Amino acid sequence: MKKSLLMIPCFGLLAACGGSDGGGSDETDPPYGYCSNAQEMTCTYPVSQLELRYTMYLRNDNSMYFRGDFYSDYKPPIYPYEMYVSDIDRVEIVQDGVVHSRENLSGIEFPTIDAMGAMYEFNWYRNDELVGYTTLDRLPEPISDISINSYELTNSVRIQWSAASDHRYDIDIHSLRCYSNGDVALSKESKQPNYIVSEGFAFASFDLLNHYNETIEGLKENYDQCSILADINGRNLLSVPDQHIGNITLNFKSNETLYIELF
Repeated sequence: MKKSLLMIPCFGLLAACGGSDGGGSDETDPPYGYCSNAQEMTCTYPVSQLELRYTMYLRNDNSMYFRGDFYSDYKPPIYPYEMYVSDIDRVEIVQDGVVHSRENLSGIEFPTIDAMGAMYEFNWYRNDELVGYTTLDRLPEPISDISINSYELTNSVRIQWSAASDHRYDIDIHSLRCYSNGDVALSKESKQPNYIVSEGFAFASFDLLNHYNETIEGLKENYDQCSILADINGRNLLSVPDQHIGNITLNFKSNETLYIELF
């Protein structure tokens, strides 16, 4: 079945800023054109101080989350927290030779792109000169056939799924939440939030003592209902980005959020 990438905006602002600080010959050093040098504008920073990040989560219901953002370690951590795309920067995705440009001026948002493509190219131009470029030739496979069991005798939870070949999996173990009389009576974060699954395995087991210092028997004595929130993630080991130019990073993974009912 064909799937499509759902593009989510990063709420940037495309703007031509007033005021000029002069020109420059090196494309990695600002300023260019007209830029206010506002701390939230990409035009304020040289290319060497910027990172263009793309994130994609693929789920087994054929939905996808996709977004792009600019980041800079040199941007002050003050509002607005977003990095806004200025008029001198242009980003595009080329899928199997078809160029997809941002479809609106408010952020790094694209129209629907076929997720069954053979090749994806990610381009970043400054003043029409290519300063960032990377490719990806395959996406991760969705995580399917998930089953969850909890065992009071060993205080353990076992998660199993259908694993795809050449994939690596990990589980992010989040909060334990328990209820009494319909109200939240206990909320704990895991002491070991990330669980790496052994290569070649399609299951994982973790115990409540190690993660929350709790037992299932003890929880049953004190609460009416308890559950754990977790995420299982899969990455295709064969889809290693081919980084050619500049600082573009891709975080593409299959993802399923799990609500684990202990009792």
